[in-house]
Amino acid sequence: MRLYCFGIVSFTLLAWGFEARGEDWPMWRGPRGDGIGQGADVPTTWSTTENIRWKVGIRGDGRSSPIVCKESVFVTTSLPDTLSRRLIRLNRDSGAIVWDVEVHSGPLEKQHKFNTSASSTPATDGNRIYCAFVDDQKMVVSAIDWDGKIIWSMSPGSFYASHGFAASPVLCDGGVLVNGHQDGGAFVVLLDGATGREKWRYKPDTELRSFSTPVLATIHGNRQIILAGAKQTVGLEPESGERIWWVDGPAEKFVCTPSIGLGHVFSFGGSPSERAFAIRQGGRGDLTKTNIVWTKERSMPYVPTPLLFHEYLHIVNDAGIYSCVEPISGEVLKTVRKGGNTNCSPVGIGNKVYFFDDSGLCTVIRNGADYEVLAKNKLDEMVHASPAISDGAMYVRGERHVWKIGSETTR
Repeated sequence: MRLYCFGIVSFTLLAWGFEARGEDWPMWRGPRGDGIGQGADVPTTWSTTENIRWKVGIRGDGRSSPIVCKESVFVTTSLPDTLSRRLIRLNRDSGAIVWDVEVHSGPLEKQHKFNTSASSTPATDGNRIYCAFVDDQKMVVSAIDWDGKIIWSMSPGSFYASHGFAASPVLCDGGVLVNGHQDGGAFVVLLDGATGREKWRYKPDTELRSFSTPVLATIHGNRQIILAGAKQTVGLEPESGERIWWVDGPAEKFVCTPSIGLGHVFSFGGSPSERAFAIRQGGRGDLTKTNIVWTKERSMPYVPTPLLFHEYLHIVNDAGIYSCVEPISGEVLKTVRKGGNTNCSPVGIGNKVYFFDDSGLCTVIRNGADYEVLAKNKLDEMVHASPAISDGAMYVRGERHVWKIGSETTR
């Protein structure tokens, strides 16, 4: 079993019950939840024809990210006309659609104009693919096997949020972790991956919508689930769901996944105003007055999750303003306008950072403090979903297509 480390935070796929093949991208933000790929580099430049291995049309609406495992790429979509929520399996080499199955059917939920009924990224342990959808009555979590058969489907509870649903399932201890922060009976649950049986349930202090996807980390030798949502950033015990520590803020509502490393947790909240802070790792109970190292409000994001890449914290906000922050001190090293409105979260590999904005423009910079632009590449459609990286290729979900970007030698 491989053990991957980033800074002093280590992420183990044994804890997730899954060993990635090479460098698969099995869930939101990749195998370690940090947005960083390892292994073969991906191209720095492309066009609508150059370094495009395939482009495949996907029917329906969705802003979930693709995931990649073994020989397959998976993506969810929603067909509003038929109320169908679906999971699609693509062949990673050719892009051919292997199957397209309905996972859930039900009335559309109320949602923000920029949201869809398929904004939650699926996750896979190599045996089953896990999806989470909601309608105007409930949340439904399902496990689908490699042949497209639904193994189990269950509802962990009712769900209502005026902006809809977006948090993605996370692999944890042979199970699947789901964030159900909502305007009502908020919850976080861990479900058994094989059966869907509930293992534990955490009840947040505040019942308020929040869309952040949790991340599993090892902090000071102890595994923790780090979750930002509903006025708090917290650490939970993976075995029981018990809350280990918490810090109030940095905001009321969250979309960003926390970034973890260099002895800190970096948390970003977006409503009623964008605000971020760094929390020094260690301690139990309420750490609000003792462990907050720095706080920032200017040019902070609501939707795009920042990228902690070695000694730099790369941040792009929803308006396309880029900031490079020194993580320990919080010093802003660089601020520039990167591009237009942005919903995508940046990813990194090979000492390069890739930023897509909503127009489909991708700016590639060197991982450093100087905003050294290596390339700017444009796809011919809108891009609202964050990319996946695997085995020398980048998989991008556009408004109507999934693209595989890779060199001629990419498998």
